[in-house]
Amino acid sequence: MQRISQIELGLMFVLFNFSTAAGFLIGPLANSAGFQGWLTVLIAHIGGLLIAYISVRVAKQRPDEFIIHYGKEAVGKWLNLIMMIIYGFFFIHLSGVVLRQATDFLVQIYLPSTPSWVIAGTLGLVITIAVRSGIEAIFRCAAGFFFVVFSTAAIVPFLVGKELNFQSGIALLTNVNLGDVFQTSYPFIPWYGEMFLVLFIFPFIAKPEKTNRTLLWSSIITLLFFEVFYMLCILLFDEPLMAQFTYPILEMLRFIRIGDFLENLDPIVVAIWIAGLFIKISILLYMALFISSQLFQLKDSRPLSLSFGAIMVGLSMHSVKNLVELNYFIMHSWVNFAYFIECSPLLYWGIFVIKKYYLLNDKGNLR
Repeated sequence: MQRISQIELGLMFVLFNFSTAAGFLIGPLANSAGFQGWLTVLIAHIGGLLIAYISVRVAKQRPDEFIIHYGKEAVGKWLNLIMMIIYGFFFIHLSGVVLRQATDFLVQIYLPSTPSWVIAGTLGLVITIAVRSGIEAIFRCAAGFFFVVFSTAAIVPFLVGKELNFQSGIALLTNVNLGDVFQTSYPFIPWYGEMFLVLFIFPFIAKPEKTNRTLLWSSIITLLFFEVFYMLCILLFDEPLMAQFTYPILEMLRFIRIGDFLENLDPIVVAIWIAGLFIKISILLYMALFISSQLFQLKDSRPLSLSFGAIMVGLSMHSVKNLVELNYFIMHSWVNFAYFIECSPLLYWGIFVIKKYYLLNDKGNLR
């Protein structure tokens, strides 16, 4: 059963968190937090780790069983069933949201004459094939992509360093308003709280007692890389200009020129970054498929993979009309829904703790 090593789990979560944060969150973060965005991201990471910690605590109640089955002992059969359906919807909906972000990015920047449904359908088909291959294949793929993605990310700061305005760096400290930092952090915590999905795959993980440590070091690596890229962007463009960009990192990459033979690195870096998005969407879609197959007590979930992939593409194309609506939805409506879903394992944990407390008391009274 334990088929995912702690190293594979950690590397996957680094890609999982960094792929969307670097591509789609830097613009909204600069718009809402400005120079104190580095502190906002730090608070968001801490909040995400707390959410993940709660999920791990729940999973450790029965480390060899899936929450889909033993959850009914905490909240009852029917409430557990409803919660699992909601979890499944959350994961497939989120996979559709991230797919839509990737599709809009490719259409807007590189393929303006290509219909969105063609790109979404093509990506969806590749992701469906990955999901059909199983969770082991996705995690092995993530471990391989990690070294390619982050070796490229580590080179970028050295290539863009000479363009930076270091004089404005003092604003990273002087423009901090502690009264606003928690308010600006609120919309970003759920993006890192997505690590709560470890609750549903806990029996697949080898040496589960080390999971908290793995989540911690993977979050630290993600945080370091994201902070570096955020500071590079804000020192390059300054706060007002950076807030106007939809994809600040892409604009930063266009400043990089290596000789006359390679004027822009952005197509190469973007192609590598898309691999990280591929991993994230695959994991999210697999979670929806896995929960559904467990609810239906199916031994093999592969026959449902194509159907779930089609649902994901449909949600991606028809949830919102354009990128403006999508960004507004993510920063406002989706946030509250995500908090409800990601913090709901606290209910399971609380009931298990209460039951354990009363059980110990009963044993003490019998003695």
